[in-house]
Amino acid sequence: MKDSIQYPRFRWLILVAVIIANIGSSITGLAVAPVLPQIAESLHINLGLASNLVLTPPVFSGCVIMLLVGGAICDRYGVLFTIILGLLCAAVPASLMPWIGNSTTGIFWARIAQGASGGFLFTTMGPVIGLWFPTHQKGLASGLMGASVAIGSSAGVVTGPIVFELVNNWQTMYVWLSGLSWVSIVFAVILAMMPKPKLPVQPRPADGASDSTIFKRALFSPLTMIGVLITFAAIYGTQCLYALTSTFLAAAKPVGAGYGSMTAGQLMLGLTLFAGVVGPIVSGLLLDRVFHGNTKVVFLIGFGLTCVFVYLLTLPSIIDRIPVLEATMILAGFGVQIVFSTIFYFIAKAYAPQVVGKITGTWMGIGNFGGVVGLYIAGVTIKSEGSYHTTLMLQSLVALVGFILVFALAAAHKRKTNTQAADA
Repeated sequence: MKDSIQYPRFRWLILVAVIIANIGSSITGLAVAPVLPQIAESLHINLGLASNLVLTPPVFSGCVIMLLVGGAICDRYGVLFTIILGLLCAAVPASLMPWIGNSTTGIFWARIAQGASGGFLFTTMGPVIGLWFPTHQKGLASGLMGASVAIGSSAGVVTGPIVFELVNNWQTMYVWLSGLSWVSIVFAVILAMMPKPKLPVQPRPADGASDSTIFKRALFSPLTMIGVLITFAAIYGTQCLYALTSTFLAAAKPVGAGYGSMTAGQLMLGLTLFAGVVGPIVSGLLLDRVFHGNTKVVFLIGFGLTCVFVYLLTLPSIIDRIPVLEATMILAGFGVQIVFSTIFYFIAKAYAPQVVGKITGTWMGIGNFGGVVGLYIAGVTIKSEGSYHTTLMLQSLVALVGFILVFALAAAHKRKTNTQAADA
């Protein structure tokens, strides 16, 4: 059933602003990954140190921004202001890279800033879904924003080496790849200068509690605690699947699948492009058209796919048959993408609109450490055992834990809804 409340058409411009911002920020975030050897060579450091210098700082700064200030800024100053702030964190360091990219200190702080970009932009997704879109379109908005992150990440990995070959300098490559972020800034500024339509009046608690009181209640509720654990499990699976699978496919047997780097890269296209882009959109369609906002079922589908198909990656009968292997990876990728997109939808649905930004920051800020823990444990187990078997089994197990936690999340949400109804 469609909402009787009229939502302004301006919402589509807001959605476009978030989508192109996510793409631009993700391009600058991941374009450096394929050219790490060239970065290490230019700085006269080894590849391991270059990886820690370039890839690790954005993860931590993104978590910190989401957890501490990103959501609060979005709730207080609005989506467009937060988008502009996040894009500046991506574009300015990239544009200055020819001057600051010749030292490890300069690169470190540039990557810290670019991690903050993602931290700000991710916190806008919950408020956009919750404030700007009616119930029957929330899933679509969530899916398109989730897909934009995958599109930007894939575009960064693909275009980075291409631009590097043209300019033969990774710092100059960065300047060129910051272009979309600057275009996105201009677009967001134009929207910010336009007259804003009135959004539908959002309901407030019957006791007239202030926004700070609403947030404190939400922050320390069982719903938030369970949600953070689910996000931790979701990001554990997402980071491990996307960061480790290509190496697993390329590594020689018995450590990995033994396909070599070229074939591994080709096999990863299904996971990065098809599952990464289509998965969030499928999630939105399931939420809007099939299950009509029933996030419990969609969460269970996502975690179920992840659990089953990541486990299948441990079986030689799957690994040794390329068509079956490709299909298995795609379905595992669908699982993590469906869960990830549904998280934003659930937050927008379950919490008061006045605090959706801060709650999104809390869930994602703490939950993102799941990726850090997952990658660390993977490194330890792969080194000690000389095999990816244990890390794949752990990914499947964590997805199973997430599957079980969904029932607790649904129960906590039902209790919260019943309490609110009784108070009203």
